[in-house]
Amino acid sequence: MPYSNFPHGITSFGVPVFGNGGGPLGLGCGKVRYVVTARETTNLYYNRLRNVNGIKDADIYTTVTDAYNATTSGQNDVVAVTPGAYDEAAEIAWSNANTHLVGLSGPNTMGDYYEPGVVIYTDATDVASVITITGQNTQFYNVAIQNAGNNAACLTALTVNKYACYFENVSLMGMMTTNQNTTAAAAALYIGTDGHTAQFNNCVIGQDVWGTRSGANSGVIRFTGSQPNDGIFRNCVIRSISSTASAAAVAVATGTGIGRGWLFDNCSFINFNSTQTILNQVFYAPTTGAWWPVHLHSCYAFGWDRWTDNSVFDIMADMPQADAGGGLAIEQSVTVANGS
Repeated sequence: MPYSNFPHGITSFGVPVFGNGGGPLGLGCGKVRYVVTARETTNLYYNRLRNVNGIKDADIYTTVTDAYNATTSGQNDVVAVTPGAYDEAAEIAWSNANTHLVGLSGPNTMGDYYEPGVVIYTDATDVASVITITGQNTQFYNVAIQNAGNNAACLTALTVNKYACYFENVSLMGMMTTNQNTTAAAAALYIGTDGHTAQFNNCVIGQDVWGTRSGANSGVIRFTGSQPNDGIFRNCVIRSISSTASAAAVAVATGTGIGRGWLFDNCSFINFNSTQTILNQVFYAPTTGAWWPVHLHSCYAFGWDRWTDNSVFDIMADMPQADAGGGLAIEQSVTVANGS
């Protein structure tokens, strides 16, 4: 069989390869839908896709919504997004299973939509969640998702509400405007009832530039459903900017809970504010709900004086300062020292 040109693979014999060179999407993939900022010959990505890579116009879109709508559930279809900022006017309801999104600007996704690598965002005032995932086993790579709608109804960048979803080199920004920052329910990431076994690797969640959040008991990550189980945050940074003492990094909505087995592995929780105010707790939970231990492995917190103030939350950790013996998981209830 002869070799073929990208995107059909150098030595992949017709199977597109994305990610770390080893095809992280599974055994090959289905159809690839491309997204460019403009279908014009002056757009270098569009020009190359058509004239060098031989991609048909029918497979090239200018919005992520339209590209996603052209995918089919359950066959490893891929939405491949070229560099740029994509302003979506409505929520993208990502309900197709095994349907993936890959940003084509590399693994650094720290920029906002003024400094885009690949950024999917909205500044509309009626979009609660930019992307809501209800399709299982979806994968997202190398993309930033941002909600900049200046309205209390603009709650989050991403909602995960189906099992076994995977995210790598993804950054999520919510609470980017005044009306979001004063809203307790606003966050950068929502985890819903069916968000079991979600995995976030090398992700940045939250921001410390756009605005200071002041919602009481708000969180950068917010659990909004009933006991999703067994998720993992690994090598992630959870960023915040707040001087409101009751603002947390991870919050649980009233009447909901966290299921068993959530692990934060080598994660940093960082709150910045110019007054060097130390906030109350990293993890906030109401006094009602169902709780299972949350596990911290080699984690770090700056800007909060405790992991939690609430006795219903069992925060288990193995960090050296937790126990002079080291290595043993104990419940976190002591003040965490913060440098200035």
